[in-house]
Amino acid sequence: MAIQPALFSKVLRDRSLGEAVDLTAEIGYDGFEPMCRAPHLDVDRTTDEVAALRERLDDHGLGVPCLATYTGAYVDKPRSECEAQLEALERFLEFATLLDCDLVRHNPGGPAPWKATDEDVETAATWYQRAADRAAAYDVTLLIEIHARWLSETVSGTKQLLSAIGRDNVGVIHDAGNMFLVGEEYSADSVDRLGDDLRHVHVKDEQRVVDADEFPGSFRLETADGLQTYRPRRLGEGEVDHAPLFEALAAAEYDGFVTAECSVPQDEPGDDVAIATHELDQLTTLIDNAN
Repeated sequence: MAIQPALFSKVLRDRSLGEAVDLTAEIGYDGFEPMCRAPHLDVDRTTDEVAALRERLDDHGLGVPCLATYTGAYVDKPRSECEAQLEALERFLEFATLLDCDLVRHNPGGPAPWKATDEDVETAATWYQRAADRAAAYDVTLLIEIHARWLSETVSGTKQLLSAIGRDNVGVIHDAGNMFLVGEEYSADSVDRLGDDLRHVHVKDEQRVVDADEFPGSFRLETADGLQTYRPRRLGEGEVDHAPLFEALAAAEYDGFVTAECSVPQDEPGDDVAIATHELDQLTTLIDNAN
């Protein structure tokens, strides 16, 4: 399969699930990564609805690289809420089977490693072990995304968490955009350090700014180096240099999807399609150049 482009349906978040699938195929992507909340693949979808989604995806020849759920985040939650997260995950595991998808994102939660205690890591790992054991019954691998404000904010934090969980069916989503936000190396070294644990890839571009009020969509982020301000950008228009990452993925013989999840503001009708089209053009160039 080699490296193939997929679209995170969050880019088409104002469309219905069916329309998002149709547009993803029309634009030319090979994969469709569903946003696992309304109005797309939320936990309350029926089995019949998910089966119909599978048929629609098949009609378009679209693969499903991963179910991007928002389940998990166990630290500092009451036991009842943690149990509810496991039950929600179970439903998505059922969906994964119906969609012939063997990767499901599951959030370990925060805080970031530079704030976390050993108890935080132990709590997250204990609950994640239970989640992974449920996933194993479905032959599904759970994925921890490298993400700001989470225990998995850095490669080292992610590897510490993987070690604490100690399950073979837990892997990592590499996200260069998220890693850029916290000053983490996101190219060849990160790919080497993650090794076989790297199971999926997200891409988006970001840019540092001085004033969050100057650009729509800008946000402030507390990092280990202090408060930083960023704005989302389209691929190739920000500061995240993805070319070395794609070269490293090709060198490592990464065989899977790379999912575009651009989060720039959408102000006018059709902005979502224009963004998705631009991201595919950039992804195609990155893939071709890496090969």
